[in-house]
Amino acid sequence: MALNIDPAETSFPAAGGNVTVKIVSTAESKLAFKVKTSNNECYRVKPVFGFIEPKADAPLEIMRMAGPPKDDKLVVQWAEVPPEETDPKASFAAQAQQGEVILPLKAA
Repeated sequence: MALNIDPAETSFPAAGGNVTVKIVSTAESKLAFKVKTSNNECYRVKPVFGFIEPKADAPLEIMRMAGPPKDDKLVVQWAEVPPEETDPKASFAAQAQQGEVILPLKAA
C-alpha cells in the first residue's frame, strides 16, 4: 500500500473533539489525496485535498461535532501524480484514483 494512516483507528467523545492523524506515504513518487467521510454532519477534515511528497507524511485534522454515538469512517483516496502537478483536486476530476485507505472513526 502506497499510503497509510497513523494511527489506524481513532475515537472521539460523542460531544465532539479534534484529533490530528498522519497520512504517511511509502511511495517513491508524489501522491495526491482526497478525503471523504461517511458522516458529513458530524465530521470535518482539513485538508480535503492535498499532496504528499515521496516517503513523507502530512497532517490530517479531523473535527467531530456533537452528535449521537456512532461508528463512521474516513476514506482517503490517493493517486500518483507528476512532480510538477500543482492542483490535487484536478487529479481526481480526471478520475486518477489508484487506491484508498479507510480510517474507522468511533464516537462514544
